[in-house]
Amino acid sequence: MAVAYGAATMTPNPMPPNPMPAPVTPKKGGVSAVVIVAVLVALACPCVGILAAIAIPNFIKFQAKSKQSEARANLKSAFTSETMHFAGANAYSTDVGEVGFSPGPGNRYLYSFSTDGELQKPGEAGKGKTGFLADAARFPTIDNEALEKGVPQDVWDNSGLQGTCPDCSVTVVAAGNVDNDDTVDVWTISTKDRVINGVTVPAGQPYNHVDDTRE
Repeated sequence: MAVAYGAATMTPNPMPPNPMPAPVTPKKGGVSAVVIVAVLVALACPCVGILAAIAIPNFIKFQAKSKQSEARANLKSAFTSETMHFAGANAYSTDVGEVGFSPGPGNRYLYSFSTDGELQKPGEAGKGKTGFLADAARFPTIDNEALEKGVPQDVWDNSGLQGTCPDCSVTVVAAGNVDNDDTVDVWTISTKDRVINGVTVPAGQPYNHVDDTRE
């Protein structure tokens, strides 16, 4: 028996058309990210200024304090030189060549063993000289004459060789400018115990008469 198959007609399901995306309408009254960033930057700027106002002076003071270490180190070296000279000669000397003291080139402070005599230039032999000038060749802003004038007179009066050896002492002066203002940083060291402004200062201990980091 023959079976006749009829052709079935299939109707495809129609796909819905892709709708066009609706345009984004900016919200009224909203704050953009650019505006927020601008506000944050504006608020941060005063804070940065305040921090800088605090940090910069502290950094300058730190630099000035580090420069003072030169004076302390060289004065201790001067004390050691005088002590060794006294051990051999039974006397102190204000001749830096004789005692073997030299701060070396690049010193920011002048060093004086006596108000009598001349100060030598840095890096040169000190025989017959009573100290060394600060290195103005390396640091052009240094004015050695101003450094000498900036030392209080009572400090000069108590410096140099005191007494008759072997019952004698010597006091060395260091003067420098650590922050380029008008105040001179002044230190001394002595081979004798001292009392300065009510403070006991042992022999061999540097004393800061004028602190340029505070003036």
